Amino acid sequence: MADCTPFLKVPDIAKTIEWYVDIGFTCTATNEQWEPGCELNWAMIKWENAAFMIGIATGKINGEEKDASLWFDTDSIDNIINILESKNIPVNIESETFYGRKVVSFRDINGFDVSFSCALSK
Repeated sequence: MADCTPFLKVPDIAKTIEWYVDIGFTCTATNEQWEPGCELNWAMIKWENAAFMIGIATGKINGEEKDASLWFDTDSIDNIINILESKNIPVNIESETFYGRKVVSFRDINGFDVSFSCALSK
């Protein structure tokens, strides 16, 4: 069995961790756990059983259009919609897609597109 964990490069890891934790994600690991006193240079971020990593961008950061995005398939998106709206984060909600899903999309602090999707309630 193989897993794939997306790795996004960001300009400020600490701010990115704080932003995601503030909307309900969990930071489950950082390099500081194994290398006390070193500079923070990566973190693992989770939502339920889905995870992605963030690392420090060492080169030029792309403009507003990012070449990666995150897509979470979950049982319900109502909770994340409520959190995002309570924090005044602009969202795009598709109540019914042509492929039978409800989707909420938004941009994170670094400009990456993030989407949560769930099956329509019957």
